[in-house]
Amino acid sequence: MTTAAARRLAEPSTSPRYPLTSHLELGGRPTAVPCARMITKQVVREWELPDLVETAELLVSELVTNAIRASCGLPEPVIRLWLVCDRSNLVIRVWDGSSELPVCREADPDSECGRGLLLVEALSKEWGVYRRGHGKVVWVLI
Repeated sequence: MTTAAARRLAEPSTSPRYPLTSHLELGGRPTAVPCARMITKQVVREWELPDLVETAELLVSELVTNAIRASCGLPEPVIRLWLVCDRSNLVIRVWDGSSELPVCREADPDSECGRGLLLVEALSKEWGVYRRGHGKVVWVLI
């Protein structure tokens, strides 16, 4: 190896290597929602995707809230959040320990809940769910 090549490898890169990833594990409690939102906001800003910050925060809030509800009654309710970014897209994945898959449903006009997945569908390019381990992952692409 030449000295110049060794120097290039030793110096920190000024450009990020894609895909960029971030992972967070939270307790399945209501306080996890604002924590997940705050982390998402900071990470998406750090990744220089300012146009996606608000949408990412809202989607994380919905997905983590749903994961907390799904984890209710489990011995150790844990929520896992992953953020993955290429140069222009962001994938949000949220795992919870329930194997019950979410269902998009119609909410009554007076209902205070039941619109989360409709919102996810409206704000994302694509979304889905798959089983993983003893639970499931709900993901969105924005």
